[in-house]
Amino acid sequence: MKKVVADSYISDELIAAYLDGNATAQELQLILDAMAKDSALRELLDISRKVDCELGRMDLSIETLPLAAMAATAGEKNICGVECERYILHRRGVEFVDDELLQRAVEHGWLRDKGTALHNIGRNAEHYGLNVARRFKASIEDIKRALSLGDDVIVAIDGGELSPSLQASELLEDIIDGERPDHTVVILGYNAERGTVTLYDPNSDKPCEEHTLNMFLDAWEDSKCYMVTITDRNEYVPCPADLSDVELGDELIDLREAIAENAHEVWAAKRKAEGWSYGPERNDNLKQTPDMVPYAKLPEKEKEYDRQMAMDTIKLLKKLGYDLVKREK
Repeated sequence: MKKVVADSYISDELIAAYLDGNATAQELQLILDAMAKDSALRELLDISRKVDCELGRMDLSIETLPLAAMAATAGEKNICGVECERYILHRRGVEFVDDELLQRAVEHGWLRDKGTALHNIGRNAEHYGLNVARRFKASIEDIKRALSLGDDVIVAIDGGELSPSLQASELLEDIIDGERPDHTVVILGYNAERGTVTLYDPNSDKPCEEHTLNMFLDAWEDSKCYMVTITDRNEYVPCPADLSDVELGDELIDLREAIAENAHEVWAAKRKAEGWSYGPERNDNLKQTPDMVPYAKLPEKEKEYDRQMAMDTIKLLKKLGYDLVKREK
């Protein structure tokens, strides 16, 4: 069976490959073009996604975070992440050799063929002694605060959504392929009265560009509002990922206990190698601690600390889109 779409034929096989994530780049573009012209095809995709959710193939209850997404634009080498840091270092008067930024990023694996993973944005700035903080689910208020304090701000976005001419195709891409960031920009200012955001875009020939707030937010939301702040201030505000929407099944509760116990074993082995031993009270001079006992003999308060660490680790893996599958014997 084939579906006629604007003088083209979209086969059921092609639609299936697209829904399964196995379509080639050429096939992907064909589907996107067809979706732009055919509301029935868009409806078909929407229904298919809902069925997958009902069958458990997609877990839409967890909002996954695209930590491994690649900032992969700005030239043939996908260097927008490096270019944003270069821009900031220049603004801050940091002395460096241009080629060293790129070379260091490649040598350390921060920059790869497909770009820079979001969690590696800011590594060059760290090398030069600047303080870098990364977080998801930031807000325009967070950007305003950072700018007011003199911090530099890099955000991850879907670069195509900043172009008015690409809005329609980018919207369809979000529907079909999911929201996906592929670019980084530096935020230079926010004008609440005008409802605009000014930014440095490595893809643009202009030193700065102004975009409407709505257009910027649409592009930023594709990265779950990922923000990197770079500063020489010593203030540190922890912003752990919100894991409240992640629930663990019974089999993962057992895994939690195993991880918690092993974490204590690792800690105890390291302390023993450093010369620590058991003592009824902690004594740093004698290197004694009451926690140098098997996990089972730890006070519940100490066990709970290890359990929480293990629980949050497992939840974070799921939040980042990973599935834990136990191998059968």
